[in-house]
Amino acid sequence: MADGFKKWMKGLMVGALGAGLLAGCSGGNGGEADGKQAKEESGEKRGNISSTIYDRGAVPSGMGTIEDNMWSKWINENGPANVKFTAVPRWESQSKLNVLLASGSAPDLIFEFGTSIRNTLFDQKQLLPLDDLIENTSVEYKALLVKYPELRKAGTKTDGKLYEVGRINEVYPLMSFFIREDWLNKLGLQPPATEEEMIEVAKAFTDQDPDGNGKKDTYGIGGLQFGDTAGLFRYMFNANWVNVDKNNDIVVGLNNMKESTAFKRSLYEAGVVDKDFLTDKDGSKTKQDFLNGKIGMYAFMTGDYTGFAAKELDTLTQNVPGAKLKVIPLPTTSVGQYTMVWNNPVQMTAVVNARAKDPEAVMKYIDFMTKTETGRTFKNGFEGTHYKVEADGRMVITDQEKYKNEVSWASDYAMLYSRLEEGKAGYTESLFNEDIPVQQEGLRLFREARDVYMNHLQVGEGLTHSEHMPQLPKGLQVKFNNVTTEVNDIFTRSIISGSKYTVEQAAADAQKKWENGGGKEIEDWYKEWWGKEKDNVLVWSDFYKIYEQQQADYKK
Repeated sequence: MADGFKKWMKGLMVGALGAGLLAGCSGGNGGEADGKQAKEESGEKRGNISSTIYDRGAVPSGMGTIEDNMWSKWINENGPANVKFTAVPRWESQSKLNVLLASGSAPDLIFEFGTSIRNTLFDQKQLLPLDDLIENTSVEYKALLVKYPELRKAGTKTDGKLYEVGRINEVYPLMSFFIREDWLNKLGLQPPATEEEMIEVAKAFTDQDPDGNGKKDTYGIGGLQFGDTAGLFRYMFNANWVNVDKNNDIVVGLNNMKESTAFKRSLYEAGVVDKDFLTDKDGSKTKQDFLNGKIGMYAFMTGDYTGFAAKELDTLTQNVPGAKLKVIPLPTTSVGQYTMVWNNPVQMTAVVNARAKDPEAVMKYIDFMTKTETGRTFKNGFEGTHYKVEADGRMVITDQEKYKNEVSWASDYAMLYSRLEEGKAGYTESLFNEDIPVQQEGLRLFREARDVYMNHLQVGEGLTHSEHMPQLPKGLQVKFNNVTTEVNDIFTRSIISGSKYTVEQAAADAQKKWENGGGKEIEDWYKEWWGKEKDNVLVWSDFYKIYEQQQADYKK
């Protein structure tokens, strides 16, 4: 597997860099010409600002810290301001930011993927409105807002002012539902299109020895409550807490969770899933069973399809050389048919501290980080150091280990990088090298997923992408977290309890728990919010229009 992975990664970098970039970042061993010196000679004033940077513990030994390394130095040499970085642990950013803000030492520019965290900062009046600052100071980001007005819509808060900046991403499915096509062919079956057919296919995969080893050691489907496949049932049934009905009115509560639970119980009672699924808390055992060729249907969070091809797909094909995957639509259910969740194309990633001492310098820095050539540098490294440009324009990594050591971990500096501004080179399809079989197969599956899930069916993630949902007030958020955890536990118990505890009993108990746990208050809050803000919220139909435009641009 290791040799195959290295070969794949080599081809991946050739593909990622060789998709027709017209010009690389100049500067050989040091990057671009010394921008700092040029600005000083021209008399342009350099501001002094501070910025957060995620700390994922990924900086290689000998490369410094995430706050002080070759990239932080490059930024300070080539950017418009002197930047001091503050590390924020990726999965502890809420607590870290709370400490920084309470002590008055929070950086001027705060990069944060978490929508709820940014919303909380807004509610606490910790953020600077950016409308005038962008209008009077910005060039690059101002132009991006004109080109993509959705960025302004997404970054504007309930007071009508713009507080957040972000980037445009490619739209594609974040998750894929795979079936072993070679098992279907062996058993003479068709992909399931309904709940009933899904159970029948799962039974055949469990009972009819699809791997041909003479043992009853396979399961029809993997995971019910944990791991990636658990999300499949949520999307199949649109089993979300906040939805809209046919009249575009808000619906909050249990909605389709009962039907989803009933289906999971049917799968459990049919014996087509590992009976010990509740002990697999992170889904890792189920995932390994699939990669070892023991599960026939499985859903993967394939947001990074190139990474999926390099890791999971490569592992499966080496463990089970004859394995053939197929991406299938979500089957029709008792509550209708839905499609899989998509990547968020309008992603807000940064806010400005209301106490920033030099907002103009912060905005100039935002402009610098928005530039395509800046983001491309964090992606590719430096010409002559990390890659070379071939006669046909392809960019080829010259030293894989050097690239891994110096460039691969720097992506969090590029949180304002709208990759598609590169043109075709920025699209996912350009990251595959079809000369390598596993890449070719990964590209086929990526295209198949896009064809299957990018359609006009309602996306099974409720009202909108989770990153565009509002933040409940603190008190209601605590109630919501508590009651939803209790409701989920109730429904989980009914999956495995047989006649002792039916789904109908669970639904009744869950409804009581919801009502007694503040459900009415939560529902009223969402309805009031939707009544005021529904025209200002980006929803799935908006994202589909962006997808269609992106595909049209790619085909030009």
